[in-house]
Amino acid sequence: MRKLILLLSLFSPVFAQEITLEPIEVEASREVLKETTIRELPAKDVGEALEYRVPGLWKVRKGGIANDIVIRGFKKDEVNFLVEGARLYNACPNRMDPGLFHIDFAEVKDVKVIKGPFDVKNYGALGGTVEVKTKEPKEGFSGKLNVAADNWKYFNPSFTLSYGKERFGILFGYAFRFSKPYEDGKGRKFTEIPQGMSAYSRDEINSTAFNIHTAWTKLFFKVTPSLKLKLSYAHQKANDVLYPYLMMDGILDETDRVNISLEGKRFKAQLYHSSVRHWMDNRKRVGAELSGSPTSWSMQTYATNKVYGFKGEYRVLPELNIGIDTFLRNWDAVTTMYMSGNFRSQNTIPDVDFTIFGIYGEYKKKLSDRLKLYVGARLDYAKTEADSAKANKNLYRLYHGTTDTSETDILPSGNVQLTYSLSDSTELFVGLGSSARVPDPQERYFALKRMGKPDWVGNPKLDPERNTELDLGAKFFSERLSLQARTFFSYVSNYIYIHKKVVDTNRAMTYTNIDAYFYGLELSGTYAIMDTLFFDGNLAYTRARKKDTYPEKNIYDKDVAEIPPLTARLALRYDTGTYFGELEGILTATQNNVDSDLQEEKTSGYGILNLKAGINYRGLRLTAGVNNLFDKLYYTHLSYLRNPFRAGAKIPEPGRTFYLNVAYTF
Repeated sequence: MRKLILLLSLFSPVFAQEITLEPIEVEASREVLKETTIRELPAKDVGEALEYRVPGLWKVRKGGIANDIVIRGFKKDEVNFLVEGARLYNACPNRMDPGLFHIDFAEVKDVKVIKGPFDVKNYGALGGTVEVKTKEPKEGFSGKLNVAADNWKYFNPSFTLSYGKERFGILFGYAFRFSKPYEDGKGRKFTEIPQGMSAYSRDEINSTAFNIHTAWTKLFFKVTPSLKLKLSYAHQKANDVLYPYLMMDGILDETDRVNISLEGKRFKAQLYHSSVRHWMDNRKRVGAELSGSPTSWSMQTYATNKVYGFKGEYRVLPELNIGIDTFLRNWDAVTTMYMSGNFRSQNTIPDVDFTIFGIYGEYKKKLSDRLKLYVGARLDYAKTEADSAKANKNLYRLYHGTTDTSETDILPSGNVQLTYSLSDSTELFVGLGSSARVPDPQERYFALKRMGKPDWVGNPKLDPERNTELDLGAKFFSERLSLQARTFFSYVSNYIYIHKKVVDTNRAMTYTNIDAYFYGLELSGTYAIMDTLFFDGNLAYTRARKKDTYPEKNIYDKDVAEIPPLTARLALRYDTGTYFGELEGILTATQNNVDSDLQEEKTSGYGILNLKAGINYRGLRLTAGVNNLFDKLYYTHLSYLRNPFRAGAKIPEPGRTFYLNVAYTF
């Protein structure tokens, strides 16, 4: 039986959950994806890997890499991204560089996903939390070499080396990721998809899709037998990252991550810092060639994002933890455009400081042999302040009747969760949670004046949005069968939404508060037909509606934009522990529930077939596969940008993809 569960845990997050959870821990809809599973996939980044395996989680396809994620319809800053508890934000206003983009596969030990407002340890977990756990130094000398490749000239070599003793350990790693543009099911490179001024110039059709170097190190030292000091540092440099989904491409993206922690028997303290420098422009597009600009580009943005954070947690009682979570985020962006024979620079994100100071408490108790209780509470003080000298207060005044450049908010949040075991094989779950987040610096203070097109303006008067959610679930586990079902209902007050605003002859895309509700379900399961043959599958559905229409805000359609459709995954796997093979089908329904106010269009459903096989012998693990076996042309619903910067180019998924991954551990 134990061997069977271990085999299943290699590819099923449901079983990984069973192995990972502590006996009295209760967490709503938690999934754990391990590195072994990730390395079996043709994914290019963590966001894409999560979509393959976690029901209720979808990616936003922007190009060959840098996939953002959506959890149950919640997106962007409604979802937390953490690396070892440290926050990691994007610098690009168009999210070319979502937090998970700055992590390489070779760093990853596992990825934990918590869905819904059930994470009080971290501020703003409105729609969920994604946390990456990185590898630790091991005792003795060890290492891992890995090479991944596919037929689109993707090449990803990496290595990690580790040396450790009882009181000391150090790890070092390096990875390189490179690719050319992939082709869709019709044989078109994704650089051939954008049209008009956003089209790629002829010389760039077959240019580099991405070129990324990542290096990292981690060490620990036991000050005493019960006190451990841990330090880590990572640096990533990305060049020439293409984003056909957008009007510009990433020319340079550099990231630094520093993390220091001190851990004892009853406490943990952590200091961290991250810094992202992002430069994008349109030098590879036809629009730059036709603009008459004296430079190679006619539009560019340089953006920076810095985070300084501290966390502290103390176990007061075996059942009770209290903690502090505080951080400062600084976001600054300058956009320069060539217009009417001149360059004009605008402080699109005007050097905004975003400060959070939060305190929280968690109580976990096994009330009986069958009943487990979790209670969490949190209180946040939040301050957002833009540089008054840089902020475009004229645009704020024109569209929102204010010149405010600072705001303070107090945000309570919390949740209660119960798990009841009907029997040794059946468990029921109920969770009620409420969490809030402050509008991010872009939503409140962004400002871009555009000629011949609507302006893009933040709203300093935005209120924090709050998600109050009820989750219900059931889990059945037997010797050969694991089934898990979840359903949820979310009511989001002051939901932050894009809308069109007209003042006299002036037009803008801006943000407003509305009320909305989300609901859906997720099913997942694994059945062992025999000890070496498994059936695995999952299904996810989310629906989102506005509570009402808002004609005064030019909001007439009650459908919420960018909600993925019904999606199912079915797989048959043969696995002896040494050899494995898998046949997988992915099915997605047509999405007709679209927001016509934002010019959102329906997306047709599709079905694709994937194959893979591999061998795991001693320290060698080899996986070979083909995705989209029948070379189908298809699009995910989150494949093109809506307003405010609507380029209109739907980015298809890759055509038939042959891939190979070879790993050697010693």
